[in-house]
Amino acid sequence: MQINGERLIRLPQEDSKENYLAGFWRWVEILAAADYGRAAEALYWARGPAWTPAALEKAVTTFFGGEEPWSVVVPNARLVGAINDAAQCDAGRSEGGGWFMAQIPLTTAPSDPKSDQIPLMGLATSFFVRPHEGAYVLELEIFHA
Repeated sequence: MQINGERLIRLPQEDSKENYLAGFWRWVEILAAADYGRAAEALYWARGPAWTPAALEKAVTTFFGGEEPWSVVVPNARLVGAINDAAQCDAGRSEGGGWFMAQIPLTTAPSDPKSDQIPLMGLATSFFVRPHEGAYVLELEIFHA
């Protein structure tokens, strides 16, 4: 696993909720492809990786428990809009970058993720947005209960 290298999600150094969410949705797409190695490499780690790919997968897919497995999905545009509207953002800190929180969409019925009827749970996840090598990068803060 390559940390803080070429596979980081890099964003323009623009402080806005929309910019931060663009990086978040790129990360969600990687999670939805169940590529947890790539998902770990896509994030910035200030003190080395806090999560191995297997631990990251377990943390995300078992957060809500239950008998059926949970899967990350990219839902339809209406539901993406609802997630975006609910996201919280503190952009434009004096040192550059900011903080935001959005909900990773999870379901136990991933066969039709674009359906309005899909049962979704949102795993609230917060990030620091940090300047790094001329871009902004996402640093995972915490999954929220």
